Amino acid sequence: MTRSALTLPVRPDAHRPSLDLDLGEEGTASLILAPDYILPSSDPEGLLPDFAVLVQEGRIAAIDLVTSLIDAHPDVAVERLHDCIILPGLINAHQQGRALTAAPLTPGDDLLDNALMVRLARTSLDPYPLALVAATDMLSHGVTTALHAGASQGTGDYEGELRAAIRGYLEAGLRTVICVSALDQGQIVSPSEDLPVFLDRLSPELSALLTEPSLPTYAGSAEDTIALMGRLQAEFGAEPTLSFRYALPGPQYVSDAFLSKIAADAKARGIGLHMILYESQVDWAVCQCMYPDGVLTRLDRLGLLSPDLTLVQGVWLSASEIELLAARGVCTVSTPGSNLRLRHGIARLGPLLRAGIPVALGTNNRALADDEDMLSELRLAAGLARVTDISQGGPWDDRPTTAEQFGMLTENGARAIGLAGIAGRLVVGGHADLMALSLQGIEGPSLDLDASLIDNILNRASARDVCLTMVAGEVRYREGALQGIDRERVSGLLREALTYSRAAADPAWPELWSELRAHLRYHYGAKIKLARQRLNSA
Repeated sequence: MTRSALTLPVRPDAHRPSLDLDLGEEGTASLILAPDYILPSSDPEGLLPDFAVLVQEGRIAAIDLVTSLIDAHPDVAVERLHDCIILPGLINAHQQGRALTAAPLTPGDDLLDNALMVRLARTSLDPYPLALVAATDMLSHGVTTALHAGASQGTGDYEGELRAAIRGYLEAGLRTVICVSALDQGQIVSPSEDLPVFLDRLSPELSALLTEPSLPTYAGSAEDTIALMGRLQAEFGAEPTLSFRYALPGPQYVSDAFLSKIAADAKARGIGLHMILYESQVDWAVCQCMYPDGVLTRLDRLGLLSPDLTLVQGVWLSASEIELLAARGVCTVSTPGSNLRLRHGIARLGPLLRAGIPVALGTNNRALADDEDMLSELRLAAGLARVTDISQGGPWDDRPTTAEQFGMLTENGARAIGLAGIAGRLVVGGHADLMALSLQGIEGPSLDLDASLIDNILNRASARDVCLTMVAGEVRYREGALQGIDRERVSGLLREALTYSRAAADPAWPELWSELRAHLRYHYGAKIKLARQRLNSA
């Protein structure tokens, strides 16, 4: 069964630089990339004018002056990137591998807790073309590394879904962290003990539809989930661009026993945990009701709050919770466009950064402009950081620094998904994961001459300025063209999936949807009211 996602054509751009290319056959083992500038890390003070990168066998063999590298390696092909800067490849630290738009999944950007339920009214998506298109679009936007959060498509074959997604990522050549996700409670409403009362309020038809036997969502028990991780690591562990991690949709969806088993296995494998927390006010309210002593206190008691844990979203974190996360070395990931589109709120990036918490950036495949443009999402995040502090009486000048912003797309992203030291920086001996950004569209009559080059890039650059993306020494995207991917074939697979996804899984759903939505709002509205009352009386 398939459900679809849409793909956008490559956008024309009048500002593409011309590339002087002398490569010979594709896949040459050694190559010198010679731009105007190189920025090896998030530190803007490390900008290197007139430097080049020597790539050999998938790694960075040297970073030196262009003339020095050419003199030292006269037989190596040179690719001149005029009016360009080479940067570390961008990192999308949270996405679902579902191509460019969530519209076929959750039309209208509905509140997430409603949107998740409407998936029952759509047929399942085919993970292979979705992951393939998502990966190729990220590559064309300068992203070299991404985390696949591992949400189930509901086919009843979760292992098959992950294997199909892996096939797409490997075909595209994107460095990917594949998450094995799991839950054992709260699949219809949270907390699970409220389900009988919730069902009693529904019409008999809707209640029967929600409780009829259904296909398993994930692998099953904690033991089954651990076994699945073992099989995937055994089969794909040798793939140089793949790694693995556990993911959990939220602490309210896993029991203590289940969570403890998954966390223990993650520690034994050295792969870490990726967990959504407080994505919406509903999530916050449910956690307050389920864990009166604090959900982070619960996670700390279970030994989870550590540098091996990454929390995604965190829109409703309190000052004391931020302080605790900082003390435990926990990483965070923000998805600003998704949070706005789903009406979840604005993450407090200023307090997180001031506390020293590494903040990474993701799209959740729901960027504000529906274009998966990480550079534009970064500008959104930086601007919103000031809005939240002003609204809460904070400083007016709390925009993240240049280094903090660039770090959100690179080094912090690598740390947040368990790839610190592997991605996010350009270092001699490291993987040749990089992007070249044209400066022609960034420069112009409206350029801020008082700002640094890196500040102007952060203020003005977008995905359309990306002219080359390389992963593990292989050029995956160049000047509007994907390398080694038949885009027409992939687009055909997506069109077929989209056509199939239009059919409802059950013809009764369109009539029952408005009823379910009203009851979900009532159920979670009561939780929010109760949580606020408890907070005000504390």
